[in-house]
Amino acid sequence: MAETASSVPPTSTFVLRFWCDRSATGSRWRGRIEHVQSGQRAEFVEFEGILEFVRAFGVMAEDQMAPWKADR
Repeated sequence: MAETASSVPPTSTFVLRFWCDRSATGSRWRGRIEHVQSGQRAEFVEFEGILEFVRAFGVMAEDQMAPWKADR
């Protein structure tokens, strides 16, 4: 069942945490995102992981991303 705009909460709050994993072979940035209202969270190693998580809550649909992608 597709979500309609009226079923998307008017406010969504996300908490992001970033850290750097260091090893003998190098370092890599990682992160975790949490949706405050639901308590759901996910870990990521690429920025696209953040966007996928946020989109799952009806925030930042693909068509709203066009200006951001143009700035890349």
